[in-house]
Amino acid sequence: MKKSLTLILTVLLLSCSSSNWTNEEQTQFVQACREEGGSKDYCECFMENVMDKYHIAEDANNMDFEIKIELSKNCE
Repeated sequence: MKKSLTLILTVLLLSCSSSNWTNEEQTQFVQACREEGGSKDYCECFMENVMDKYHIAEDANNMDFEIKIELSKNCE
């Protein structure tokens, strides 16, 4: 019961998101972050913050270092 409730909440949260990122773009973002040494939790948190700022994944490719630092602060 607890797992199905978690799954339902996750689906609802994702469907309510204003992001236009595809599942593939999200997977690639997390993979790239993990390859740079980030933990799964850190990378998913960072991705959520990036998705909130950049609703189109392609726009996130142009983030400068300072923005990356700012968006990752609460993920540490």
